[in-house]
Amino acid sequence: MALMIYNTLNGKKEEFKPINGKKVGFYICGPTVNNHIHIGHARSYIFWDLISRYLSFQGFEPRVVSNITDIAIDDKILKELKKLNKSFFELTTHYMLSYFFDRKSLGLKEPDINCLATQHINEMIELVQKLLDKKYAYKADDGIYFDISKFKDYGKLAKIKPKELKEGASNRVKAEEYDKDSAADFVLWKNYKEGEPYWHSPFGKGRPGWHIECSAMSMKYLGESFDIHAGGEDNIFPHHENEIAQSEAATGKTFSKYWIHMKHVLMNGEKMSKSKGNFITVKDAVKKYGALLLRFFFLTTHYRKNIDFTEKELENAKAKLKKIILAFKLLESAKGSNDSKELMKKFEDLKKSFESAMNDDFNTSLAITQWIGFCKEIQSIKGLSRASAKKILIYFGRIKDVFFGDIELFDEKKGDESKKFIEIAIDIRNKARSLKNFELSDYARKKLEEEGIKINDSKDSASWEY
Repeated sequence: MALMIYNTLNGKKEEFKPINGKKVGFYICGPTVNNHIHIGHARSYIFWDLISRYLSFQGFEPRVVSNITDIAIDDKILKELKKLNKSFFELTTHYMLSYFFDRKSLGLKEPDINCLATQHINEMIELVQKLLDKKYAYKADDGIYFDISKFKDYGKLAKIKPKELKEGASNRVKAEEYDKDSAADFVLWKNYKEGEPYWHSPFGKGRPGWHIECSAMSMKYLGESFDIHAGGEDNIFPHHENEIAQSEAATGKTFSKYWIHMKHVLMNGEKMSKSKGNFITVKDAVKKYGALLLRFFFLTTHYRKNIDFTEKELENAKAKLKKIILAFKLLESAKGSNDSKELMKKFEDLKKSFESAMNDDFNTSLAITQWIGFCKEIQSIKGLSRASAKKILIYFGRIKDVFFGDIELFDEKKGDESKKFIEIAIDIRNKARSLKNFELSDYARKKLEEEGIKINDSKDSASWEY
């Protein structure tokens, strides 16, 4: 069975056919670093990690690009700064490092490209200028706006018709996020206001709007047309709708071929969000439940269904996880002489049914059911031979890598012991030094030293030791 993906753009499952053979361009909407990430983010990042790993499992070659909205491009960060009375760099550096720590603790593979918004202002300015030149954008008193009336396909992702909706003030919406009922021209560039950060551009001092960020960076690293764009369902409108409009208006080409969106995590039946305050951070959840269970729990429900984060559902997931772990232990300790033709036939059936489930729009829930069903068969076999067990273990190991990522199945590693995390922090610091951002560089050194990491600087790089 070919890999089928539910494409939000068309509202149906489609056979996955990458633009460039086996190579897959995969863009993921990353975090706005104004707070610690919570388990709602964790569900998304775990699933995007699973997609990337399963694509590799099936012989594809994914190139994963994910953004980080840092410093002052996003209005959410400005609000947080005013509330906490901190500098831009203090706030965003703190939460950026926290984000990398949480990724590692969840066993997530690093994207091929982690792109910071503030390192790509020139690309955003160039894209805004192109839209002005093509008459898709216009200048207003407070900035530059995209004229949605000029883009005939506006609304095709969110399935809305702009003419049937209420207009925003002066036919424009100044806020970064808004309801479908307020669809109107959206901001590409915000003119400078006192107290806000700014960049110089051909159209004056100011800062980019939020939506232009992902278009500029995804096209820089994946080309004007790429395969998969992923995000939470909250991103469909306005963020992803606006990305499509500004990108396709600029290039005249299809922006992303497949759009994948994750449903919400609920807390006792209610949507979880930072604004409501009813959320659990990844740090607290990992500490309480363990990363292995968290990762498995989120995969027990199909990504296009809401999942309710309750103690009861976590206990149900833990019971299932124990069956898988027990099967691994039985296989690893097998020393008998029973080659069990019946079991090996069921093993071949498992491979087909597991991949059939995963190829049906990444149906992890059904795939887990198939996997656990076979795990029960293993428990019923007495004296399984080492040769048969080894064949099964090889395939189980591949499944484990897809579902559990870099988390050890038996001896879960703690993120604060991760050398990878330290290397990321050192790399950020080296980048800051090369850009002569010594404030950021010194801040990173201080924070690393607080964790017992000694930095040894040379002319062009740095090494470290405990």
